[in-house]
Amino acid sequence: MITRRIALLGLAATAVAAASGCSGSPSDGSGSSSSGGTQGPSAEASPSTIGHRVAVNTGLASGVLPSDDEGALAVSRLVLAEATAVVVVQPAPPTPSAPASPSAGASPSNSASPSAATSPTPAAGGDVAAASATAAALGLPLLIAGPELAAELNRLQTRTVIAYPAAGLDLGDREVVDGPADPAELQVEGLPAETAPATAAALRPRGESVSAATAAILAAAGIALTEVPFTDPRATAESVALVKGATGAVLGVGAFGDSARFAARVEAARTLPELPGGGVAPFPGRMMVALYGHPSGGTLGVLGEQGPEQSVARVKELAAQYQAFSDVPVIGAFEIITTVASASAGPDGDYSYETPAEQLLPYIEAAEAAGIYCVLDLQPGHTDFLTQAKRYEELLKRPTVGLAIDPEWRLKPGQRHMTIIGQVEVDEVNATGAWLADLVAANNLPPKVVILHQFQQRMIVGRERLDTTRDELQYLVHADGHGNPPLKQATWRNLKEGLPANVWLGWKNFIDEDSPTMTPQETMEDVEPRPNFVSYQ
Repeated sequence: MITRRIALLGLAATAVAAASGCSGSPSDGSGSSSSGGTQGPSAEASPSTIGHRVAVNTGLASGVLPSDDEGALAVSRLVLAEATAVVVVQPAPPTPSAPASPSAGASPSNSASPSAATSPTPAAGGDVAAASATAAALGLPLLIAGPELAAELNRLQTRTVIAYPAAGLDLGDREVVDGPADPAELQVEGLPAETAPATAAALRPRGESVSAATAAILAAAGIALTEVPFTDPRATAESVALVKGATGAVLGVGAFGDSARFAARVEAARTLPELPGGGVAPFPGRMMVALYGHPSGGTLGVLGEQGPEQSVARVKELAAQYQAFSDVPVIGAFEIITTVASASAGPDGDYSYETPAEQLLPYIEAAEAAGIYCVLDLQPGHTDFLTQAKRYEELLKRPTVGLAIDPEWRLKPGQRHMTIIGQVEVDEVNATGAWLADLVAANNLPPKVVILHQFQQRMIVGRERLDTTRDELQYLVHADGHGNPPLKQATWRNLKEGLPANVWLGWKNFIDEDSPTMTPQETMEDVEPRPNFVSYQ
């Protein structure tokens, strides 16, 4: 065993110590003899050489890391530049499985318990708990023994390995120490490792299981691993604050998707204005409850039944009723009919009245002052959605103004409103969305809600080809069916069929046409999945 030992003081106080990019002298890459051997020349080295360190890659960039055992070595390569001492755990040999019996099928009792999904999982066989405790106490990374371990130790310039267990490990000319059950029993020169303030941060989505090795590597690098409720760092005030609090890279551990998209979302969370309720992305970190209508009066919906200030008070009261049943912030919204389907052709012959922007502004400005989101609803008649959206470009440059596309009022040549239910080709929707996404990007705006109104599948032709790849937009299919609750639920089920990926859902309650109008509690408890947007007409 090792003949030169220095007693470790205050291990309990350093149980969560972590190290990154320190100023200690670099190692020479050599190691002393393995456990039980004689001391090599490095035993007489100066304290600055004996001292161990962990250093973070200077080029560490925001991205997604794997959360499982198999990805732990990749995490080490991405995060660490050097670790002159490490903890290694050997995997247990595979346990032969017993032949399956009729009762051996999956059952609720065979599934993982809820607590297992939210705590670090064992990295491998052996005494993983003791290995993790030692890594935490000494500020060291934890690696899993395997074919690529030796190469990684060479890259990290590792001199000392604390192994669980040491027997059977061939790690070359390195000091190998058999790890004890209690890290307080361990005495190794130059430990705990040197530490430095961290500049990076790591996020894991709620319920994501993280390898004990990955957790230890991040801790050794001084990177705090914090749970967030969603896989989008833009989603909540808390996740945005975590991103802004990191001066270096932000790492997503687990199910955050594509690294490039995650990095772009991190940048958005850092730089874009937050929306009412906190966070940069509208969903899933909030719910919206809206009054629908037109400033001209109550004929077209409840929004016009009162002036802007009274509408603010009314929608806030309504949102508060929903908040009692929601685990995310509920904010008010105005869905303002901006272009109104008309029985007459009008001067431009499109059977759509384009409301002047100055008539909309009192509602938009009152909403902005009160933390209320606005959506401009288009009913284009014989023209197209893109042409009408461009008329309101200046309003859409506001951070809290989104867009609604209402195909019921999109007519083909020769058709008239109220004689046929309109429809739109998805290519027109995609063209409108692409223009709006470019506008958002060019003006450094938070992502916009784009509502697609439907109560029949035929209303959006080719909906399966909806382009949801632009992070500047969040599409939401809004179920507009009215009647009794069973009829509305049937419409809801129909519209969910074949729903494209990355599309949110909205629900409409009609004050007069529904029989009866569902209460906030019924809407939240009976509609599955819970809608992200509820409007009242």
